[in-house]
Amino acid sequence: MIARNFNPLILLSKSSSILLLGPRGTGKTALIRACFKDLTHKTQIDLLHGREFQRYLNAPHQLSDELRQLLSKSTERLLVAIDEVQRVPALLDEVHSLIEENKGRIAFLLSGSSARKLRRGGVNLLAGRAISRFLHPLHESEVGLELNKALRLGTLPAVYTAADEDLAIFTLDSYVSTYLREEIQQESIVRSISKFSRFLEFAGQLNGEPINFAKLGKQIGSAGKTAQDYFGILVDTLIAIQIPGWSESVKKQLTQAPKYYFFDTGVLNAINGYLRVDLKESSFLYGRLFETFIISQLSASNDYLNLGLKFFYWRDKNGREVDLILARNVTTPVAAIEIKSSENPEPEDCPGFESFREDYPDIPRICICRTPRPYQRRGVVFLPWQDGLKYLDQILTAPTGWL
Repeated sequence: MIARNFNPLILLSKSSSILLLGPRGTGKTALIRACFKDLTHKTQIDLLHGREFQRYLNAPHQLSDELRQLLSKSTERLLVAIDEVQRVPALLDEVHSLIEENKGRIAFLLSGSSARKLRRGGVNLLAGRAISRFLHPLHESEVGLELNKALRLGTLPAVYTAADEDLAIFTLDSYVSTYLREEIQQESIVRSISKFSRFLEFAGQLNGEPINFAKLGKQIGSAGKTAQDYFGILVDTLIAIQIPGWSESVKKQLTQAPKYYFFDTGVLNAINGYLRVDLKESSFLYGRLFETFIISQLSASNDYLNLGLKFFYWRDKNGREVDLILARNVTTPVAAIEIKSSENPEPEDCPGFESFREDYPDIPRICICRTPRPYQRRGVVFLPWQDGLKYLDQILTAPTGWL
């Protein structure tokens, strides 16, 4: 069992309940089992099991009856884990009641892979009664990732630790088809699974590009609003990360075309059919995968360090870009980040920095790349990718301290 950056027992020990969100395959179930293994007064419910799912779907109040019985038998605090709670959203009303009735005597660890399913039901989201946290694929600080392997196969635990490459590829192929079947088809999120499948292929090719929804809608034979809704499904089921465009005007931010990055490079390669392609370090594909990998890992760092940062991208009127703007809110940037897969990039390789510096001269400009050691040129700090991922909080406070 790989030690993860997030340990739910720390929060549970403070009498807090937790809603643990993350895409399928990130290790939520394994983490719950590991945390609960040595506990005595506990119970675990896995809604992926057909019998459990049907029982609580037909009678959500059964949960309250069972847990009240357990509480009556001991004065010890009861810890309850419910895996994939979005499959029976009505259970959250029962959880709410149990927390209110038994303050200090019961705590819940609820996991889920679809915030959309919870919201669609208009259910009780336990506001103020459960702390939301995210579990991502494996992070560099957890296992020490082999970069080329991570770019090609991704970092889902079962894939990255697979006994051989063939098994990893088979798992990724199955992941994509399972995702389509379970998250989309079975939950009836879309009317036409064939149109969504076609959309997913285009979304994979457009990974990291500003999206013109009207144009994409025509390509998949639907309205632009449908294409936008499909991307909303990817975000809500935690399969994609949305990066809006930055502007000093909040209204302009809302009108700029957003970018979307898939949460895992292995899943992206499975969608695009690149799992069996030789990945050359000098190729355009390598650079795009490196960018996706870094953004997904920085997203994990942001959550695990509880920094509360918002992610944007920058583009000026001449088309010069900065890959990532980190901000405390929609008007206050704190760092500009370029992502380059080369080992020794120069300031000239980051032309967007000059445009950004004209408006924000005092904001740190950082290039995360494959250099083995940090260096600085003309006000730009170049960092090894491992450092950028592990120490995001230090980047924000003192980027020149790396030198």
